[in-house]
Amino acid sequence: MNMIIFPPTIDWSWMRQRPQQLAKQLAKRGYTVFYCNQSTQKKPVEEMMPRLYVVHHFSKWVREEYPRLKQTEGNVIGLWCTWPKLTPYIKKMKPDWVIYDCVDEMERWQRYEPEMVKRSNAIICTSQPLFERLRKDYPFKRIEIVRNGYDPDLSLHLEHASSILPRDLPKNNRPLVGYVGAWAPWIDEELVRRLLREKIDLVVIGAEFGLNYCSYGKSNMHFLGHKTHEQLANYLPFFHVCIIPFQKNKLTAAVNPVKAYEYLAAGKPVVSTDLPECRQMYPYVEIGHSHDEFVSKVLHYIHHAGDASDRIRYALQHTWDHRGEQIEAIIKEFTHFKR
Repeated sequence: MNMIIFPPTIDWSWMRQRPQQLAKQLAKRGYTVFYCNQSTQKKPVEEMMPRLYVVHHFSKWVREEYPRLKQTEGNVIGLWCTWPKLTPYIKKMKPDWVIYDCVDEMERWQRYEPEMVKRSNAIICTSQPLFERLRKDYPFKRIEIVRNGYDPDLSLHLEHASSILPRDLPKNNRPLVGYVGAWAPWIDEELVRRLLREKIDLVVIGAEFGLNYCSYGKSNMHFLGHKTHEQLANYLPFFHVCIIPFQKNKLTAAVNPVKAYEYLAAGKPVVSTDLPECRQMYPYVEIGHSHDEFVSKVLHYIHHAGDASDRIRYALQHTWDHRGEQIEAIIKEFTHFKR
């Protein structure tokens, strides 16, 4: 039996989304998948869908249950690791193959990366800048790009008949500019303040992460806090324009933002700062090369939204199902042998 284990990643919502989606895709394709976390619920293992199991209390599971799986004849076990600090578990678990999925350019993790790469059969990454850096650092290793994607189960691409404005959206009859994601230090706050000088309402859906909601003092700034992905279909239809207002730095240059696919799936105009991965989504994502150009494009698309169907079509060409096909083709190369 081909089994794939996703060891725990760091407990940040955007870090969990990709491995969760890929685990679901592999289960749909017939693999037995264990998606692991460090929670300690009473039920140690839960079946979330056919062949997809969520493992609670990962350390205990590795100690007590994993040896039985490892010793069962015919089981070929692979590890899909998104966090390079997990190398000690590779040593302990001795899987048949390992894929290192490099999803972000976090400097604090890079000192753990060489050992993870050494023990991996291949490296997957989410963006061209990550690919270029990894190819330079590890020229001897096979490296593939598998970008993020859109989850059609969110139904953002479907026409929503409801015209009921959620209670927590502003009702000022001003255009709504939306941002979905962590309110984090990589947000370009100077750009945000520049945008707030316009006659718009800026709506932020997402949790605080190292950046304070309360430092703006503007009546047209609305922080709604965290919403589940399933709730986005209640909000995105009411946004006139969606934005990715990130600073330009080493971290953001490596990002392939899931939010871009979700915005486009809802048919919304998208304006981003000049990030390499958003640049390659043009013309579906517009780039603001300066603060003034960014704001100018937001204001333009408020009144000239353009063709929503083209954006939706683009998102549906870049779903997690498509990414699942890519990773299955890569994994098949490793499932016919054991170390």
